Amino acid sequence: MKALIASVAALGLLASPALATTKTASTKTVSTKSGNTKATTTVSTKGNTTTAKTTVTKTAMATPHKRRHHKASSKMAIAKEAKAEHESAATEMKEHRVAAAHHHAKSVSTAKKAPAKKPA
Repeated sequence: MKALIASVAALGLLASPALATTKTASTKTVSTKSGNTKATTTVSTKGNTTTAKTTVTKTAMATPHKRRHHKASSKMAIAKEAKAEHESAATEMKEHRVAAAHHHAKSVSTAKKAPAKKPA
């Protein structure tokens, strides 16, 4: 964020009326990015008037890789699966829920644990 503010200040100096030698309009646009924040600053100078406009936008966080591949089954897919196995959709839904809980518990339990101290 400090870099964004510094670039805006530098841009203001570049387009200041003291440096403008012509009466025609002068416009300068600079885009800066810091993390997931992007700022676009436009400075215009015409005669003795300088105007600056800054637009700051934040990009959305990216979807985690795992979530893109492990989507929840749709109700229609579960209904088709239940029909193929000759059971009710409710029973198939319960099976999916149990399997999902099993996989979630497995991924949580694989977190690194602190090594146990050996007795001397």
